[in-house]
Amino acid sequence: MKIFQLWVVFNSCVFMMIHFMTFLILKYPPACSVLICVSATTFSMILEVVRVFYAFDSVWGKLLVSVIQIPVLQATALILSKKKDSYALFTGFSSSNFVLAGNIVSCMVVLASRNYPLSMAACTLGNTVVYICLNYMIKDICRQLLYKEIVIWMCIIPAMCYITFYLMLYFPVYFEQQPETIYAAGSLLVTVIVMYILLLQYISARSSEKNLLWRNRELHAYIHGVELQTESARAAIRDLRIMRHDMRHKDHLLTELINKKNYREALAVLQKDITYLEKTYLTVYCENVILNSILCGMAKQAEQCGIRMEISCSVPDRQPVDDYDLALVTANLTENAIQATAKLAPERRFISVAIKSRNGEQLFMEIRNPCPEKVIFSKKTGLPVSARGGDHGLGMISVQEFVQKYHAHSDCYIENQMFIVRILIYFT
Repeated sequence: MKIFQLWVVFNSCVFMMIHFMTFLILKYPPACSVLICVSATTFSMILEVVRVFYAFDSVWGKLLVSVIQIPVLQATALILSKKKDSYALFTGFSSSNFVLAGNIVSCMVVLASRNYPLSMAACTLGNTVVYICLNYMIKDICRQLLYKEIVIWMCIIPAMCYITFYLMLYFPVYFEQQPETIYAAGSLLVTVIVMYILLLQYISARSSEKNLLWRNRELHAYIHGVELQTESARAAIRDLRIMRHDMRHKDHLLTELINKKNYREALAVLQKDITYLEKTYLTVYCENVILNSILCGMAKQAEQCGIRMEISCSVPDRQPVDDYDLALVTANLTENAIQATAKLAPERRFISVAIKSRNGEQLFMEIRNPCPEKVIFSKKTGLPVSARGGDHGLGMISVQEFVQKYHAHSDCYIENQMFIVRILIYFT
């Protein structure tokens, strides 16, 4: 029985570490991460050996060892994780539940056959099957989606599930003393699996909804910019038609003025035409059509709010960043700046937008706007937090998505009552 108990705990620790290595975004190289996992497992097993051989029948001994083991194992997840955030906690608590599958299967085999070697094999097999299924079904979802969507309250769910399992199987009485609890534990395990599936579906649907909202906003800004350019092009075509229609009459007028040696009047007519021809119809900030359309739309929106916008952009038609991603983050940051600046006195309404692509090796973006009010920054992302609720603040979430997707360096701060956002991407 003692060997069986040690084997179950050893399997739980080992598979927990495997789950950590699989689902966490690791801070350290693989060799260093494995060393940390081995150290945590060794420490936990030493405690379990002491308990099994010196306090095996003590309920309180089991409780004391668990009180030490659980924080150590959960701390391992936080140490391994690149970010000490809600996702690391959720992964730690969830892994504790995942390894209970092998424990429950082995307990069922013990009750049915009293064959401890078979129960030990069942424990390992149960944990292996669960790991393979989870690795195949939710690994990509967790590493690509869940880590961005998880919030602290979700960690309560796996934590409470683990406590429930512990109270049912080990404290204050063992499952052997109340065999019927093992069936309840099995039912609860199925419930937990279904809960995880539903939770992931909810998070996936929520993420898809936000992505759709961001894309709709991007397309709205892009279409608005295209409409502005289309109107300008139509105005240019209309004026050129008028000019072509009037050209014959002007040629006769110029001929007559020159024949009469009225050179000053002829020069004035020519100067007027030159000024007219130099009139700018289409605003071109950069060669990239999509980004240029977005900037045109944002400039028009700023003009309607009485905001002076200075735009400096040198982005080629083709560059390493997806055009729509770049347009979206530009539209969101500029729109946030417009909303903040529109509240200020007319003389303070000013926005500076600079986007520079340097030989395809890096992309730099900087947006500045006056900000006399106090801004709350998120400790997790470093980005400002909206206090208005609803859809407000989604723009900054999209900025976070952009930064993570392109492994960009971002900075957001206030200096001399000027709100500054900078994003830098290296492509080499």
